[in-house]
Amino acid sequence: MGRYKSMLMAEKDARAFPYHVDVPVPPMGLGAQSDLMEGWLRQTLGTEWRHHGSGGGRNHVARFMFRSRMEGELFEAAWKAGMFPATRQS
Repeated sequence: MGRYKSMLMAEKDARAFPYHVDVPVPPMGLGAQSDLMEGWLRQTLGTEWRHHGSGGGRNHVARFMFRSRMEGELFEAAWKAGMFPATRQS
């Protein structure tokens, strides 16, 4: 039942936050990189964004969702500029 609820919430968020940025998830996950992204988003946008996993198999992505195109483009530009560097895993 928990998985079904999370799927419903993802669908609801996708409607409320129609601008999406998909970040590919490497085989070992995003790790601390995800924390950096979420910290930047909280500082920059407050709580007006959402984050869900999407896809499966080799095509897993972290989907970040925004209310406006400008917010999505701001996050995408920061991500592509390397503001959230991946940390090396031991």
